[in-house]
Amino acid sequence: MSAPDFSALTQLLQQRAAEEPGYSAQLAVYYGGELVVDTSVGEHFAGDGMTCVFSCTKGIGALVIGLLVQDGLIDSQAPMSNYWPEFAAAGKGALSVGQVLSHQAGLLGVPGGLPTQTLLDSAAHAKILAELPPLWPLGQGTLGYHAITMGVLMEELVRRVTGQELAEVYERRIRRPLGVDVYLGNEPAGRYREVLPAQSTPGFTELDGFVDPFAPAGLAVNSTSGFEVETGRVFSWEQIANSPRVRAAAPTSMGAVGTARGLAGVYAASFGPVPELGVRVPLFTEDTWTQVSREQSYGPDRCNGLTKSFALGFAKPHAQDDFGSVFAYGHAGANSSLSFADPVHRLGFAYLPAYTESQRPVSTGVVLSKLARAAVLSARA
Repeated sequence: MSAPDFSALTQLLQQRAAEEPGYSAQLAVYYGGELVVDTSVGEHFAGDGMTCVFSCTKGIGALVIGLLVQDGLIDSQAPMSNYWPEFAAAGKGALSVGQVLSHQAGLLGVPGGLPTQTLLDSAAHAKILAELPPLWPLGQGTLGYHAITMGVLMEELVRRVTGQELAEVYERRIRRPLGVDVYLGNEPAGRYREVLPAQSTPGFTELDGFVDPFAPAGLAVNSTSGFEVETGRVFSWEQIANSPRVRAAAPTSMGAVGTARGLAGVYAASFGPVPELGVRVPLFTEDTWTQVSREQSYGPDRCNGLTKSFALGFAKPHAQDDFGSVFAYGHAGANSSLSFADPVHRLGFAYLPAYTESQRPVSTGVVLSKLARAAVLSARA
């Protein structure tokens, strides 16, 4: 069996950079525990730059949850209220941890929104969510993407079973031992590169971007209240991500800052040895990654109508989001970032662009992931 040839991935990025003015991105791929791709194109990420990884942060939170499952502190099939008694209010007592962390709880947000002080105060935010009634009947497999509240639900669960903040557990058990550049609230000074505004799309009008603040999508992104940052009240995701106040609070919904190499390394270490990171024993046993990556929900998202699939905090691939095998687990972000582990293909993968490319029919991250898997399969043939 020959070694996989991953050169097609770097060629694709170089072509994009040559054809699209201002395009900049990072890409990193580990294969079999070895770093086989670590590249950056464009000027924005020159040097040792890092940026906000948006909802790829939820994948980091899910890795922490997975460790606590492995420790025997969390049972994904147990009611969330076993760990967080107040969560049983308003008919939510039977909701399992797995249902909650796979976006089935119907706790998209608070009608009318919340002030930023509360949004970034995880314990106060969690208390409000515990009292809310679900937006839909429970136990029917209905899912809706909890864009902001998922991070709060993860954080409160970790507080209840460890007495620590999720960011503290992550720093102690994952980031510091691995030495990776993915930070929750303690990013190194001088290395942050701002998320750039999305490129304009011909034919896109302001009306196309309308969000009803009391519709599911509006509730999920707090669209009535927005975020108060250093420059005033903002509603755009890049302005929120670029706020030092938000990054310091490091919400597990979207607040991590890192590099593609750091993200790919964490995922590679989740299922296999990674010598360059000093990982001899992976973070998860095979039984653990199998359990926490098992699909818990699948179907149309109540917030945007797109097909979605989730495991225990992780996003799962499917026909409309073909980023990996059925064994893969990871998460994408609002800036079109993508990071995941794929144990069957022995891949740890991360792609971080400088700005969102939401209007592309197939994201660059998914295209790159297909090229990576094709290289692996070709080498096996």
